[in-house]
Amino acid sequence: MDILFDLMLALFLFVIIILTVMLTKKFSNPWVNRKIIHLSSVPAVISYMYLFTEPYIFFSFAIFFTIMLLIPHLKNRELSWFQLKKNYGEVYYTASFAALSLILWNVDRILAGLSMLFMAVGDSATGLVRSRILKERGKHISGSIAMFIICSAIGYYFYGVKGLLLSAIATLAEYQPWVDDNISVPLLTALTGILI
Repeated sequence: MDILFDLMLALFLFVIIILTVMLTKKFSNPWVNRKIIHLSSVPAVISYMYLFTEPYIFFSFAIFFTIMLLIPHLKNRELSWFQLKKNYGEVYYTASFAALSLILWNVDRILAGLSMLFMAVGDSATGLVRSRILKERGKHISGSIAMFIICSAIGYYFYGVKGLLLSAIATLAEYQPWVDDNISVPLLTALTGILI
């Protein structure tokens, strides 16, 4: 019965994300569209933290999204309203969520969810603020400040003072230029949370 509940919940969350992806076809800025799609995963993350009875269906849907997002890149036929050639950020996003959901379920699924929320909400705030200030995509302190403020609120709600430290780690992980932030933010947040 639990698996049926999880499956029905996952299908409902799947519809939310797919509808959001389709809605963003109406908008012209792929970077903003990516952030809107990020935000549509928030109900799924909250459900992972508090409603799912096991990690496997969430994991399976995350893997499904990863494959479906990778295929257009491999075929060189990106979904142009939110995918960009030679940028696999959205693939890393879903893959990192899949990894965290399975690895941390029995360790600390709230930490896993928090790490995902920092990416889904905090990074979205970063991108949306930067898009209003910069004419071209790039890093800017305004986006980092926005991310830190948003992540601090989320982190403190779920983890108290420890959450504030994790929000600083997430912000630095997003700002660094070497590793895609869809990997660095959730994974460094989760790793730091485990270590402290």
